[in-house]
Amino acid sequence: MISATRSIVLLMACCAFLSLSAVAQTTGSISGTVEDEKGAVIPNATVTVRNIATNEIRTARTDDEGRYRLVNMPVGEYELTVEGGGFAKHVRTGISLVLNQSAVVNVEMKAAGVQEVVNVTENASMLNTTTAEVSTRFDSRRLSELPLSTTRSIYNVALSAPGISQVVTGQSLFAGANTTFSANGGRVRSNNFMIDGQDNNDFGVAGATVGLNNPDLIQEVRLVTNQFTAEFGRNGSAVFNAITKSGSNDYHGSAFWFHNDNALNACNNLDKAGGFCNPNATAQSKRHAPFRIENQAGLTIGGPLHFPRFGEGGKSYFSGRDRTFFFFSLQRWWDRQIGSGFTINGAPNEAGRQALQAGAGNRPQVAALLRFLPAATGPCTGTNCAPLTFTANGQTFSVPKGSLTGSSSIALNDWQQSIRVDHNLTKNHTLTGRYIYQDQDGIGSNTGQSTPSGHNHNFLTRAQAVNLSLNSVLTPRIVNELRGAYLRNA
Repeated sequence: MISATRSIVLLMACCAFLSLSAVAQTTGSISGTVEDEKGAVIPNATVTVRNIATNEIRTARTDDEGRYRLVNMPVGEYELTVEGGGFAKHVRTGISLVLNQSAVVNVEMKAAGVQEVVNVTENASMLNTTTAEVSTRFDSRRLSELPLSTTRSIYNVALSAPGISQVVTGQSLFAGANTTFSANGGRVRSNNFMIDGQDNNDFGVAGATVGLNNPDLIQEVRLVTNQFTAEFGRNGSAVFNAITKSGSNDYHGSAFWFHNDNALNACNNLDKAGGFCNPNATAQSKRHAPFRIENQAGLTIGGPLHFPRFGEGGKSYFSGRDRTFFFFSLQRWWDRQIGSGFTINGAPNEAGRQALQAGAGNRPQVAALLRFLPAATGPCTGTNCAPLTFTANGQTFSVPKGSLTGSSSIALNDWQQSIRVDHNLTKNHTLTGRYIYQDQDGIGSNTGQSTPSGHNHNFLTRAQAVNLSLNSVLTPRIVNELRGAYLRNA
């Protein structure tokens, strides 16, 4: 019995210790020292921190050296209050806690007198003085205002961070469908992607599983590129850690519609090789960029979650203020376009097709080639450009060559939805649940084959991510986070 009890105590201690290392994946901490005007530390002072958005309150007491520390704090705006015997109440506002931040807020108390309350408005220093971590932070404003390409994928913000370079050949084939990048020369398969502390890595190759194309859903992104702290593991190149928005005591939301079409686009070299953007083209569709109509529309809303109440007397609903909050997002993304495919060098031009038809058109292989391969329209480049000569029925034929860049139709339909609920079970226990659903189907791709004309492929994908966590303040110095996650991609 004694041995079993010791094992349980040891297991609980290990869980508490490990949680202290893991909670920083989605939260931050506030710590500091409380002193008087002469620099003497003040022990046993009461430190109270209040979340401005949700009114959540955390309390701690300073130790014998005047130090305090509050960990596992959700990101957001905070108000800090310090009270001690014989000193005026100290209230500090304007504290913005960001992801993975160890905010240091030192307090200088004044002796109690005429002024019983000292109000200070000052943010904690953003300079990281507690760890050697090298990272770049993207808050919600930067995510919504920085250019993210037409897909509006938040993974693109990584390309603006120091030490990040985009990979377009070689390793990019192993990086999935999302943005491919290398951190400090590392492999693309060594990047680690997380959402709300949940593993979001592709099961087969590299890159992220769940696409995040709605910046209004994301509260903050932290891209760690060097000197990772203990809570991050799995890969050793970069950590892309995103956290979703949560509700508050006030209702907030957004609605958006983004539009893109060929009139707003220019031709790239591949498009020009395919005959587009040619002012002298006989076909009107070839005189401008390839056809495209793309739209992204959606909305977000968050606030207190009210429940209907049945029975006589009292209010008709249970109020969620200060206790239960939700945040919902919905996005519809549809894209229709003509994309330029691969370029084939050495394909017969119109004169070459006539020579093949005259000399060997009755042969099944040649007949199939002429049926499925259009005439080359561009100049041939490379080593396979010399005219092909062959002899048939005692006659010699010459087949001139050129280049052929095919175009394929592309259709994309994508739905992305997310719901998050935060519920304060008690003042020391908070339960959080988040579900992300993405359903995508489409035809074709920008790298589709050039021929046969009209032949392409269909793709259907569905990604789901569920994250449940219970944050508990066991004592003023011990916190625990219990988390379960489910990720599916098919």
